[in-house]
Amino acid sequence: MSATQSQPSTTATFEPRIVAFVCKWCTYAGADLAGTSRMAYPPNVRTLMLPCTGRIDISFVLRAFLQGADGVLVSGCHPGDCHYTAGNFRARRRWTIFRDLLDTLGFDLRRLDMAWISAAEGAKWVKTVQSFTDRIRELGPYSSMKQLASNRMPPIAPRPTRVSFANAASKPDKTVAAPADPALVSAVGDALTAGRVKAVIGWVPNTTLKVPRPAWITSPQAAGQLVNPAESGNLARLFKNPAIRSIAPIGIVARSTELFALNVLRQEANLDPAQVRVFAVSDDGRFMGEMDCDKAADALLAPILKDLPEDRPVGFREDVIRQLDELMQKPPAERWQFWTDQFSNCIKCYACRGSCPMCSCEQCFMDKNQPQWFPTAADGPGNFAWHVVRAFHLAGRCIGCGSCQDACPANIPLNLLGAAIARSTRAHFGHRAGADPNAIPLQSDYKADDREDFIL
Repeated sequence: MSATQSQPSTTATFEPRIVAFVCKWCTYAGADLAGTSRMAYPPNVRTLMLPCTGRIDISFVLRAFLQGADGVLVSGCHPGDCHYTAGNFRARRRWTIFRDLLDTLGFDLRRLDMAWISAAEGAKWVKTVQSFTDRIRELGPYSSMKQLASNRMPPIAPRPTRVSFANAASKPDKTVAAPADPALVSAVGDALTAGRVKAVIGWVPNTTLKVPRPAWITSPQAAGQLVNPAESGNLARLFKNPAIRSIAPIGIVARSTELFALNVLRQEANLDPAQVRVFAVSDDGRFMGEMDCDKAADALLAPILKDLPEDRPVGFREDVIRQLDELMQKPPAERWQFWTDQFSNCIKCYACRGSCPMCSCEQCFMDKNQPQWFPTAADGPGNFAWHVVRAFHLAGRCIGCGSCQDACPANIPLNLLGAAIARSTRAHFGHRAGADPNAIPLQSDYKADDREDFIL
């Protein structure tokens, strides 16, 4: 072999790897038509057929990129033509939210396209594939994603400074909760004595950490243990506990943040409001009375919703919204660097999942291993997939309580992701998580005029 033949070509054109997830009934048939009609188009696309675009989970797209794709194309039936009536309507809503989440992360949205292509539009399939391939070829390899995907043993990063337990214990005046409002203690005791509830979820002293801990009170005498609510944490998360779910009727000491969470649980039929009594307290611990869920919402939530700016989701503090605005003003590359640095600190302890009242699945997607979609290790692709999918699963559900961020030992600003998703759902669909207990869950609903300006 000559020296010339043994040298790799320096002028070789980059050929992108593209994955297409397509609907069986329309786009795949359209691609078939293009083939039988002898239409030529680039061979860079690996086409995967699914029954419907409604079946195309965001996990498929993430896995394609983490497995080395330089671009992903998603395509299905035109709205109104779905073989399953509304699969593409629901998919369209998910794509809208997913794109906004990826944009927050600094993902290169030019590498992800969506298109409506019918079985009769073989020519449109050819045109779409050609233009998308040309674009990805011009962009070059998705190097930043490939670097993340290959980071299977990330370096141990220094953890952000946090107050240690020893320091916290040395300042009892700031960490030991004050006793609960005597009126609350009396009301809880009376409800238990009269049998209106069998248990009451509330906050009690925690001598180990010097901060309140959640517990359920089952006797009138134990009501005296109640203390003012902790600064962080959401008592509604205890409704995930099978032991709690078996108790009815049950009471809960609830601030506005718990009530927003209860409303979401009601929307999803994970809570029977007829079996719940609310011991409503203001954010400063003032007892406002024993009520049913609806009256508590009128007392605590209605004033908040009345004064909330039109474009604001519920629950999020002003500083969180301000930080999100500042982040979104940065170019995508800086946002990507910010989040990959943050996710590299994740140790996969799942404290965010455990503290979230909305993470109520009996088995989390990250715990499933048949098939195992993403690495379970705390590495680059595993951490990225975990935080993206978890944030997406909270679309239309996150009530901004910040429990996930407060529980995170790595101090990752998870509430920024929640705020980004919540603001997206508000802007595009007029949805506020937890505002209306009778609303249809966001990702189970659709409207014929939902946004689709980004779809070809």
